[in-house]
Amino acid sequence: MSDHQCAAYVEAATVPPGALIKYGTANELEPSATGAVTGAGAGAGAGASCKPTLREFNVRLETPLAPEERLGLTGDVKALGEWQLSRCVPLDSLDELNWQATVPLQSCRQLEYRYFVYVEDLSGYKQIRRWETHFKPRSLGPCSEIQCSQIDVFGITANNVDLKPQVHRGWLNHEVIVQLKFNSEKMFQVHDIETFDPQHVQLKIVPVEMTAGLQVEYTKQEYGKSQLENQPTFGVPYTKGDIVIFHITVPLEKMLQQHFRLDCYTMSNELLGSASLVSSELTGSEGLLHLRIKSASDAEETLARLRLPYVIVQPYRYSPLDFKTTYAHYWPKSWPNLDVGHRGNGKSYIADAPAERENTIASFLSAHEHHADMIELDIHLTADGVPVIYHDFGLRTAPPGKQISKPDQLEYVLIKDINYELLKRLRIFSVINGRVVEYPSHNAESRPAHRIFPRLVEVLDELPKSLGIDVEIKWPQRRQGGGSEAEQTIDKNFFADRVLHQVIQHGCGRPIIFSSFDADMCTMLRFKQNVFPVMYLTQGQTKKWQPFLDLRTRTFEAAVNNAQAFELAGTAPHAEDFLGENAAQMLQRAKDLGQIAVVWGDDCNSRERVKYFTQIGATATCYDRSDLYMPDGKQEAFFKSPALMAEFAAQCRV
Repeated sequence: MSDHQCAAYVEAATVPPGALIKYGTANELEPSATGAVTGAGAGAGAGASCKPTLREFNVRLETPLAPEERLGLTGDVKALGEWQLSRCVPLDSLDELNWQATVPLQSCRQLEYRYFVYVEDLSGYKQIRRWETHFKPRSLGPCSEIQCSQIDVFGITANNVDLKPQVHRGWLNHEVIVQLKFNSEKMFQVHDIETFDPQHVQLKIVPVEMTAGLQVEYTKQEYGKSQLENQPTFGVPYTKGDIVIFHITVPLEKMLQQHFRLDCYTMSNELLGSASLVSSELTGSEGLLHLRIKSASDAEETLARLRLPYVIVQPYRYSPLDFKTTYAHYWPKSWPNLDVGHRGNGKSYIADAPAERENTIASFLSAHEHHADMIELDIHLTADGVPVIYHDFGLRTAPPGKQISKPDQLEYVLIKDINYELLKRLRIFSVINGRVVEYPSHNAESRPAHRIFPRLVEVLDELPKSLGIDVEIKWPQRRQGGGSEAEQTIDKNFFADRVLHQVIQHGCGRPIIFSSFDADMCTMLRFKQNVFPVMYLTQGQTKKWQPFLDLRTRTFEAAVNNAQAFELAGTAPHAEDFLGENAAQMLQRAKDLGQIAVVWGDDCNSRERVKYFTQIGATATCYDRSDLYMPDGKQEAFFKSPALMAEFAAQCRV
């Protein structure tokens, strides 16, 4: 809907008192055949005492909007668009800080509403730049006057105890995000260091064609200063080891036509050279661009070659989302440190394993029975697109009937290459201390709750709502020394949408948080939806595994910076990072930015360590064996409370 269509609501409010007001089908004020007011607003007090009233919404901004930005209003009644972006009410600018709209509403109606900032592209589609993200929307009581006025401050409500605006970026609708990532050590190949020094350069992405709805921002990730912002005139200072990510918003219909230029400046603001790229070269969800930086003084001269990774975030492909509420940053400070069952009641393909196999419904229920507040599970997609629960990227198997006595007789297959029906039939093996152990396949297990490879939808339907879930999206990482954890050929946007669809449809009404070791998957999950929180899972500085290629994975602070850049709820750092003297201070730095930190790892696996991580300020601790290490005196899981469960009911959109 365009601004002039939205404005139809406002025009109806400008008629003089006593004149006939005709309300369209988008307004709950249209009378029924009996003369009673219809729609969601009708109820107690409706009828003769419920009359049309003009409600004036006045809102003040703390800082002016950009020239292309507008202020919108939405709410839970038809005249306010019923939380839908396409049916918003645009406000009119009185001056650079004050905006206003007048809307005909029912006098008896208790209503909820929010403000948001948007831009409109050439096709009339709106992009949500920022919106009010208070857990509870603004509310207005009945008004008995002919015209009532409301005065608000954008981002601040009566619930803002500290009077700080609570505003976050929106989610994608009819636009895409392209990120160009300077996030590894070896990116430039330079011909002459005297001519082009990649240690001292300024980088700027320039759209060749400007169009409505196109925006280029960047993050240079430093503690407390990682938020996305507009580029400086002569680009972003960059040197080896910096993490700089260009964040480009492009209208969907322009995605295949847009041209960009990467300009490289000296530190004294002189143009060194440029590289050209066309958005049509950005194939799939992610990839690597090979760019030639041509001299500004001689177009035939190549100053350097650049290997530039990119990721494309597409809008969520299923049902549209709305402004009703968000849990993306909902983790009240009043909550205690939570206990999270790792893979349920813990790892099972080891010596001295728990009775229930990991990542099965039985294991999840066992953790809950021992008072775990949440469980962590691992998600893969099969070759036919079924989200299933399993930890590793692949599994050891063997043909039916073959006798196996040595590990080298086993075959290793990746879950992404197997259809779900075949996966259920496969034999499953593990090697424990050099000994081959066979476990029942999915189909051979007679107890449904104990079956390996449960589907995500089954887990969401079977587990009690009072058991929170950390949904870890498995995506293989490239290692610093070369190679990858595993091959992945499934499209990343497709993967994210399949999982999101099932969680939105079947997982609502309970505490749920997404996590992933893949920073780009976290970015996707953040900008595709506005319902669930996302945290960046990281191994940090560790002696246990090889470091990953992406610099954002290397340290806790790098993870915190990335979470700030893309407005994640926080991080899930490895416990090994917090065994030193400054552990509490490290966690406090995350808290100071409003982030959560769910600590995980083998170093959590004892009663003493669970207590230790609580004492140093971890938001939650994820560990094996809830049956062994649950804190003494804990009587029940935190979310076993009707009042808490009621808070999550608004997640459900269907």
